[in-house]
Amino acid sequence: MKKKDVVAMQVRELESLRKEIERRVDQAPRWNADPKDVQKSVARLVLALIEFLRKLLEKQAIRRMEAGTLSAEETEAIGLALMRLEETVHDLARRFGLKPEDLNLDLGPLGRLI
Repeated sequence: MKKKDVVAMQVRELESLRKEIERRVDQAPRWNADPKDVQKSVARLVLALIEFLRKLLEKQAIRRMEAGTLSAEETEAIGLALMRLEETVHDLARRFGLKPEDLNLDLGPLGRLI
């Protein structure tokens, strides 16, 4: 391949990457500084992080259960606590007019949070 062909290919790739970044930026949710929406924006962020942590804890609990390191009582207690946490997160989300899918934040090139 000739040097000018390589350069042309790199320019096309960079242009394609630039367009993809612009597209994602246009689609990304933005923090709304409107005083009426501040609480909802903060609630969305906090609840998204709590939901992310809940799912991590759930996966850890499943691994521990499958490894046999939890007693039946511990498994029951963890399961109940995780269910109540999920209910609480969804209840708080509803209070702020958020749907469960609103808590799955788009992290751009990293993908979705959950």
